[in-house]
Amino acid sequence: MTDDLARADARWDDDPSAGEWISPLLGEFGQSLGHAVPQAYAAYAVVPLPRDDEGDVDLDAVRERLDVLLDLLDPWTGGAPLHGTLWEGWPSLYDRGGGVGSSGTAVGLAWDSDGPEPTAEEVAEARREAEADLLARLVARPSADRLLLPHRGYHVWTGVPRSVSALLDLVELPSHVWPEHRAWFLGLPIYTAEVALGGPAELVATVLDDARLGARAAAPGTELDIDD
Repeated sequence: MTDDLARADARWDDDPSAGEWISPLLGEFGQSLGHAVPQAYAAYAVVPLPRDDEGDVDLDAVRERLDVLLDLLDPWTGGAPLHGTLWEGWPSLYDRGGGVGSSGTAVGLAWDSDGPEPTAEEVAEARREAEADLLARLVARPSADRLLLPHRGYHVWTGVPRSVSALLDLVELPSHVWPEHRAWFLGLPIYTAEVALGGPAELVATVLDDARLGARAAAPGTELDIDD
């Protein structure tokens, strides 16, 4: 079933083969860029994700920044399909047939303390409606095997550039994104405040020169801002 992911112009892959090249090229598990992006590129950069007044990642601003970044990557993409991963642990994912209880989310009910006590039937009906509403906003996991990278598992998807930011509305930021020909690679570790990029030196220079991104040059040993 691909209906859920289709809302982001993407689909689940039938197997993890598109990403099996990644693991041998990753550095030691941790905060480094070399764990987020394969160590196979000529140059690297780090793009910070905008934060709001509370210090949290500003999701609306993140979408805009990702769109700018993907526009700069487009000449090196050449219309190739994008592959990506989603960490299996996001609470917006649920097991098909398992209902809300198979995700990391839960339904809570509240009643007006000044009103009459609800009956058991009313509570049960309210819970069913709330769970149905929540389930409609979750995304069913694929049945395909996961991509196993050091210490974590991921679901693999294929889509178009807009899928990267569109997935943020459905689930969360994808953890890895690359075109089929692997000319560039984005690494977005779980709970990251930065995006790591690997690619040709000319491409990375273009990203570094764009003032809208606030990017900085990096290397495989560069530590990323990850609240993990």
